[in-house]
Amino acid sequence: MILNMPMIFFLFYGLHSESTTRSGQRRIFKELYVLCNILVYLSFVINVLSLISLYAIGESINYSFGYLVVYENRFTGIYFNPNLMAFSSFCAMVCCHILIKKDFVESVTKKKTGKARLCFIAVSFLLNLIVILLSDSNATAVIMICYVIMTVCYKFFGGRKLNFGLVFKRCLVLAVMLAFVTTGVFAFRSIVQTGTTYTMTTPNEAENVFQDSEDELNRITFEHQNKNIDSGRLQLLVQGINVIKHHPIFGVGKGNITKYGNHYNNNKMKYSDFHNGYLTIMVCSGLVGFFFFAALAICLCKRMTVLLFGIESKKHNDVFPCLFAFIFAYCVFAVFEKTLVFEVSFMVTFFWLMLGFAAACMAGCEGDGYNVYAFSKSLTVSHGRIRKKSDIPAEREGLKRGQS
Repeated sequence: MILNMPMIFFLFYGLHSESTTRSGQRRIFKELYVLCNILVYLSFVINVLSLISLYAIGESINYSFGYLVVYENRFTGIYFNPNLMAFSSFCAMVCCHILIKKDFVESVTKKKTGKARLCFIAVSFLLNLIVILLSDSNATAVIMICYVIMTVCYKFFGGRKLNFGLVFKRCLVLAVMLAFVTTGVFAFRSIVQTGTTYTMTTPNEAENVFQDSEDELNRITFEHQNKNIDSGRLQLLVQGINVIKHHPIFGVGKGNITKYGNHYNNNKMKYSDFHNGYLTIMVCSGLVGFFFFAALAICLCKRMTVLLFGIESKKHNDVFPCLFAFIFAYCVFAVFEKTLVFEVSFMVTFFWLMLGFAAACMAGCEGDGYNVYAFSKSLTVSHGRIRKKSDIPAEREGLKRGQS
C-alpha cells in the first residue's frame, strides 16, 4: 500500500500536469494510443490461449496458488480469478472502442485506420466479449451495461441545445434501452454459456465435468455455483456498517478489517474486504477520510460532466467520451468490487491511469495552458506564472491602455 497509493496519485496528477502544452498533450495521447494497442494485442493472445486450454483440457487444473482453466464452474483460462479475467477483457474492449475513434487516431498517427486493422479490432472485441460472458462475472456485466448507457447518453445529449421536451423523450428512450440492454446481456450470456457447454461435449462423453475446490465432480456450465445473485455482498454491507458504528470518525485502517470485522460480527467475516470500494473507504478512513475522497470526486466529476456535455458535437469521434464513460461505469462497478483506493491491483491502477488521461483531455479541451484543479477556479499558466482567468480581462485592458 505504501508504494501503491503514491503511484496511483502520481499517475493522475502527473498526467494532467504534463498536459499544459500542445506538445505535452500530443505525447500523452500517443502514450494512450500505445497503451490501447498493447492491451488489445495482449488480451487477444491471452484469450486465444485461454480458449485453447478450455477445449484441450476441459477441466480445472489445481496449482499450489490457485486454479486454471475452470474455477468453481466459471471460466478463468490462464488467469487465477474469473473476475480479474473479465475485468481485463472489459478494459481491452474499451481500448478497442478508443482505437476506432477517427479524430483521436488521426491526431496521433496522422492517417486513417486500415480495413484490416479494423477487422482485427472487431475480432478482438468479440473475443473479449465471449470471455466475459463465460467468466459469469455479474460485476463486469454491470460495468459493461453502464459503459454502453453512458456512451448512448452522450450521443443523445452531448453538444446539443436541449429543451424539456427533448430531454424527457430521450430519458424515456434511455430507460427502455437500459432495460433492453440489461436483459439482452444476461440472456446472451446464458446462450453463449449453453452453446459453449454443448460444443465441449464429445460423442463418448455425456457431460463434461471438473473437480472443484471441494473435490466434487460438477458439469461445466460456466454459471456461478453460488446461486445468490448478490454473492454475499449484502451480508458484507451489514458487517461493514457494524464496524463503522463503533469507529465512525477515523475508521479502523485497511490492515484491521478482518480483526475488527470479526470482533463486531461474531467472527463471521468471510473475506478481508467488503467488495465495495466506497464502504471500504468509510471503514478504513472513517467519515473524515471519506469526506476528502468524496470532495475530490464530486468536484472533479462536476468539471468533467460540464465539459463533456458542453463541448461541440465533433467530439463524438474523440477519446474523451470513452474515458468519461469508463470512469462513470467504474464508479458504479466500485459498489460491487474491491476498487478505487484500498486495493493493490491492476484494476485500481488502470482506473487512476484512465482518470489521468481524462484530466489531460480536459486540459486540451479547455485551452492551452489549462490545469485541472479540482478545488479551484480555472487557472492558466503564462510565462511560468499562474493566473486566474478572471484576471485576464483586466490585464488585456491594461495592455490596451499602454499601447494607446
